[in-house]
Amino acid sequence: MAEKHRINQKFYFGRPTWRNSTKTLKAHPLKYYYPENKKDLIEIVREGIEHNVSVRAVGSGHSYSKAPLASGLLVDMSKLDHLKPYHHSIAVGHFFDVEAGIKVEALNTALDKAGYCLSAMGGIDHQSIAGAISTGTHGSSLKYGAMSKMVKSIVLITHDKIDDTKIQTYRIEPTKGFTDPTKCPEELIADDEVFFSALVCFGSLGLIYSYVLEVEPMYHLREKKSLRPWKEVRNDLENGLPDRHDSVMVLVNPYTKGENRSALVTTHDRVPKGEENLILQDLKRKVLFPLKRFSRSFLYELVSRFPLFFWISVWNFNKKPQNIAKLLDTAVKSQRDEEYLNKGYKVMYQGLDYIKERAYDCEFAVRMNGNHYLEVLDQLMIYLQHIHELYQVNITSPIGLRFVAASPAFLTAEYGQDVCYIDTPVLLHAYGRETILDHIQSFMLDKNAIPHWGKINDQMDYEHVQQRFPKFRNFRKQLLLFNRHKIFSNKFTRQVLDY
Repeated sequence: MAEKHRINQKFYFGRPTWRNSTKTLKAHPLKYYYPENKKDLIEIVREGIEHNVSVRAVGSGHSYSKAPLASGLLVDMSKLDHLKPYHHSIAVGHFFDVEAGIKVEALNTALDKAGYCLSAMGGIDHQSIAGAISTGTHGSSLKYGAMSKMVKSIVLITHDKIDDTKIQTYRIEPTKGFTDPTKCPEELIADDEVFFSALVCFGSLGLIYSYVLEVEPMYHLREKKSLRPWKEVRNDLENGLPDRHDSVMVLVNPYTKGENRSALVTTHDRVPKGEENLILQDLKRKVLFPLKRFSRSFLYELVSRFPLFFWISVWNFNKKPQNIAKLLDTAVKSQRDEEYLNKGYKVMYQGLDYIKERAYDCEFAVRMNGNHYLEVLDQLMIYLQHIHELYQVNITSPIGLRFVAASPAFLTAEYGQDVCYIDTPVLLHAYGRETILDHIQSFMLDKNAIPHWGKINDQMDYEHVQQRFPKFRNFRKQLLLFNRHKIFSNKFTRQVLDY
């Protein structure tokens, strides 16, 4: 097997090193593997069991969570990037068998060629599909839910449930069944408790080899962006704005006060295919929109695209923190009054400008029942203003709001309830970035909010998890069964799962 793998090309004193995309996390594993097929994964898990060393998988590193960090065997899934139609289902629909390491961008391209599209995705597409799904990545839709909702079947490589010295490949599905048992080469487990435990578990039950995803025939979305007074937007949110569109996202500047506070509202709605010229739409997004933003905020558009101006922006944030309200207003207003129509995945993709690769964040889910999330948001904005006035330490982007439908997955923040995710981004080189994110985490945990598994999550602990996830005991039962020797554990799982 060793000949099939290549050491990661990043080195530290000649030893393999893994870093995430923002260079905020680093791992020095004992071995760094690049498996090419299911057999390779089985051999890696066998090595972990025989030598009692941890086994953790990584995708593209587009996460700020410590979940991937491994002190034993680190498994780079990037070569497991194939997909094919899945014909063994007893259900009716459009299904694809997708290997865990494929990037969302490549998956979208392949599905487009076949005439299909994902129902939901996050705002960027550089994550691996398993990294995105297993950490609870979401878009913003009370109709279509998070990415995990598309999963119908999971192939998991882990301990044998009966003889934990052996390796087993399981196909895990809901109780009602999905795959024809006569056409399943893996050992089939059709059990809701196992399936909804494995769906979002950030690698704690074993190595995910593949998913079967339910996709849709290609559809088109119309995106509209409008700048409106925050008071008006807040009232609209209270009266069910997220329910009236396929997707709703809101950006609001916490540092602008009173009647001067505006919000950028983005909506997505499905439209009949071919309503507009798609070539023209691509030109609009790539050429017209940047020109409009240049005319409204020349510096902001430069910052989004060029390294030199990014550093000028960082200097500006650090040197003149008193100007934060004005700077964020510029960021919000530069995107107003835009309308865009294209294939679904092209619209859901919100862009990966230079500046987005150099920021990180914590993101918390708050229940939507009774508009509780708006009360928490109001308190958070007051708190951020308080920290700014006392210490001149700030977040460096507007607060983002995204709305996600309830899920049956046991370890999703939206288990059993619709939630609003509240996002607080900070540039990597902003003064006090870790301080402000620490304060935000403490504040949101005190409000009983639940952090996103793929974002900064330093303060969530086992006690918090027990309190916030109603099905945690059910999940833990599966954790003890599939991860009996803790080879799929690391410091992060010990922090949040006590295992």
